[in-house]
Amino acid sequence: MCFSLNTGGAVNSVSGFFAAGGVIHDGKGNWVLGYNRFLGKCSVAIVELWGILDDLLILQNQGYNEVAIHSDNLEIVIGISNSILEESSSNLIRRIQQILAEEEKRSLR
Repeated sequence: MCFSLNTGGAVNSVSGFFAAGGVIHDGKGNWVLGYNRFLGKCSVAIVELWGILDDLLILQNQGYNEVAIHSDNLEIVIGISNSILEESSSNLIRRIQQILAEEEKRSLR
């Protein structure tokens, strides 16, 4: 069964602190689980990358290997595909790429 990851982020307009979160659905669209992570002050790209990485790690730990990652941030998709985002996010990108490379049934859209 293929699982779908949807990630997002939020920022507190007063403090400027970010949080990342995600929802994982099964192949039928049923909610499997959700999570969130406090990130403090960072860029939107970092929030997006942490969301993707957290989703992948959760699914990997659960033993699920068919995953479709959906992102509405083209910069992130290109960055993961080509590893060209800002230097501070390169470790996150490399870790995501490693996880995606481990299973051929994982895709990024």
